[in-house]
Amino acid sequence: MFTATNPLPLTVPTVVGESATSFASRLARRNGVPRMITFCSDVGIDYFALVNGGPVEIQRLAVLGGIDPVPLQAATPSLVEPGWFRLGKERIKFTGFIRTTLRVCPRCVHEAPDRTGIVHHGAWQLAAIRTCAKHGCHLVAAPKPKNGNDCFDHVPMLDSFKPTGGDLAVSQNMELERYLTERIQNGPGQTWLDRLPLHIAAQTCEMFGALLTLGPRVKRTEPTDAQWAAAGTAGLSILRGGPDALRQKLKDIQDSHPVGEKLYRSHYGVFFDWLRSRDDDPDFDVVRDVVREFIFENFPVTVGSIVLGKPCPEQLVHSFSTAKQVFGIPHHRLGQKLVTLGIAKPHASDRFYTLTRYIPTVLLIDIIAELGARISAKEAAKVIGVETVVLARLAHHGLIPKQSEYGKRSTIYRPEDLEAFLEQLRGLAKPAGAIKDLIDISTAARRRGVTIAALTKLILAHRIPLYFEGFSAEDFRAFRVHPSSLNGIYRRPQEPVVSSWSVARLLKISRPTVYRLRQAGFLTPPTKRKSAGIRSGKYSCRKSFEDFQAAHISLNELIERSGRSADDEFNHRISNGALPLPLGLQSTMIFRRNDVD
Repeated sequence: MFTATNPLPLTVPTVVGESATSFASRLARRNGVPRMITFCSDVGIDYFALVNGGPVEIQRLAVLGGIDPVPLQAATPSLVEPGWFRLGKERIKFTGFIRTTLRVCPRCVHEAPDRTGIVHHGAWQLAAIRTCAKHGCHLVAAPKPKNGNDCFDHVPMLDSFKPTGGDLAVSQNMELERYLTERIQNGPGQTWLDRLPLHIAAQTCEMFGALLTLGPRVKRTEPTDAQWAAAGTAGLSILRGGPDALRQKLKDIQDSHPVGEKLYRSHYGVFFDWLRSRDDDPDFDVVRDVVREFIFENFPVTVGSIVLGKPCPEQLVHSFSTAKQVFGIPHHRLGQKLVTLGIAKPHASDRFYTLTRYIPTVLLIDIIAELGARISAKEAAKVIGVETVVLARLAHHGLIPKQSEYGKRSTIYRPEDLEAFLEQLRGLAKPAGAIKDLIDISTAARRRGVTIAALTKLILAHRIPLYFEGFSAEDFRAFRVHPSSLNGIYRRPQEPVVSSWSVARLLKISRPTVYRLRQAGFLTPPTKRKSAGIRSGKYSCRKSFEDFQAAHISLNELIERSGRSADDEFNHRISNGALPLPLGLQSTMIFRRNDVD
């Protein structure tokens, strides 16, 4: 071994961009040494330090070759700290390199006059550099040497390898490689992408571009060099705009799919899986944080769900299913409201709804507060103390507002509107004290031949005094009115009536039988009371009912009187010559009292 101070007698010329290991391999062959590692040992150069770009070893090599060491050093990946190299003016992590796989330009190999003329560029060790800048063709990989220590000794490796191919790259798809080369030569700029470590910028451009150009389902092992080049250019065109451009493109991808069709992993497939697989490298957190934040903001990720290594702290948007799961709000009721906001649309069958975008939690909380303050007609009727049909008539007369913006098939009410209605009545009411002959509003309405709602409206319009017993009037049933207060206000001719329900109960017959009695003329409808409720067929003139009851008796009444079974009682009456009224087979049997007494 010896220390070189003068150039060797036999040297080779170098070119800008050639690595130190390339120059040493050619110099060894020029001087008849078959292996670079042997050559380094002979001339006193630490081979492994040279492979890692050691400045002292490169200085010695430059002296032996009679060349300037500065460009040789700049073109050689130099280990500056564990896991990090410097190439040109860039500091690059080892994961950005393919150092143990020799890639060469087929045209450079073919055009070289001999093996010593084949130059290997230091930038070709970068994984994202896939083409030769001189010829514009894709690099090809040479077979690995038998001895792993010879993987940087390119001249012997090419003795038995004749590279073919060398397909020309598409010029417009080389933007990423031009960008990386510019950074290596001149250093990073000031943009968001420039401030990322070079291996992060390169890999993010390629993987995001693969999503854009090849789709979410592509596998990382499938793309060709040409496809990677196109992907890198596509990714670079977006990421040059910074994190906002990245978020917008992620949003565009989301919006290209129906809401809820798939979740984020299906939308961003290869890009998302790659980010997740690089959790061993904290330098990717810059990109991971942007993507994770976007997913949290735009997809219904439940609290605690892990996305790219971190749990979701707060769910910001919801689907129908998560809204029901978290807040308990039914699909149909929420869908009706969202349609009015343009966030959902009904299906053709009107049985369910589909979202046009996910529901922000803030908006959902407001909707829930609004919907929670509305109750059904059944609940509302219970609150004010009336039947649902009376409530509907009160609403029809404008006394209680009803809410119908959530669909026409059901009506809901606001508790504050119900309370306001009762407060109007309370404003006219005072304790009954010793006042006699007070009646409730429903009784007063029946006596006057009007509906409860109509009379209530008149009471409010004319401010007729009301009364209540006890300390307060809790609901509508508690209010009383004196009949004299209604004189001259509203009155129709009286005619006693009886409801079909009362007839059926008193005669112990079915409701359909009551209707058949009315059809047969045994019961007559009222003629003097004109309200729709009275004339709708559900009431009969009380006198006709009393006359019919005095002259007829049902089979059920006879059974109670005799204690016989229904069949025995029927057979007994038939055998004695009594025949039921001809009301039809589905009717309760009724006999004339004269035939059975």
